[in-house]
Amino acid sequence: MTLCPAQPQGSPPPAPTQQNSSPAAIRSAQTTPSVSPAASDDLLPDLVMLPLEAFHVAFEGNHKVLRFSSNVVNQGDGPLDLTGSRPNVQAPELKVTENILQPGGGHRAVNTLAVMKYAAADGHDHFHVMDFQRLRLRPAAGSGWRGTHKEGFCLRDDVNLGGKPSRFQGAQFRCGAGKEDVALHVRQGLSEGWVDVYDWYLAGQYIDLEGLQLPGDFCVEGTVDPARLLVEKTRDNNVASTLVHLSTSDVSVVRQGC
Repeated sequence: MTLCPAQPQGSPPPAPTQQNSSPAAIRSAQTTPSVSPAASDDLLPDLVMLPLEAFHVAFEGNHKVLRFSSNVVNQGDGPLDLTGSRPNVQAPELKVTENILQPGGGHRAVNTLAVMKYAAADGHDHFHVMDFQRLRLRPAAGSGWRGTHKEGFCLRDDVNLGGKPSRFQGAQFRCGAGKEDVALHVRQGLSEGWVDVYDWYLAGQYIDLEGLQLPGDFCVEGTVDPARLLVEKTRDNNVASTLVHLSTSDVSVVRQGC
């Protein structure tokens, strides 16, 4: 994959501070999810879970853990463009609106049930889109899943696979870093052809291995938007899995797909 210089592309969606920014409008947007979110002329994102990679056996304190990288690419016709809003800074959650690109260049706002929360305990110090990915592990011959410590993700354009400039660059696209007590609106997203990368060494990118019988084969699975909170072109490619062999000190990939 090649890192490419990024420049803003196209016009931004209407900012929450420019329209529907009254307290009544914000409350309505937060409590009235769209009944029919997809339209025939929408230029929708297509979120694809790429194969899980870079597996490592490591430690968190005294606990042995499995660390790995998880990456999501947008292969759709339009960006995943999300705006989180709250009526005041005392509200712990920002309700998410998805801004769907239209053929003429405008945007159509769709209310979702997704939320953003500020993450400080893990050292990230920015707003996360909650439940954007589900990462979990089970024995190859079993059905008991266990999940990662990480629950939320800061969405951003990291790697350009499609050759198009990023729509989400500049100071405003830092996931509201350092603005827990002041931000009423936070915009995050993933442009067409871009990958959102979560490297194996980042905070929360691990699954606790305590209590598992080792050595053995295990299925590790990643799902983007597991709760179906966002509007996209298809969900047929939202899941990726890897069969790995775990020992007490090492991990090896057996094959992609469990």
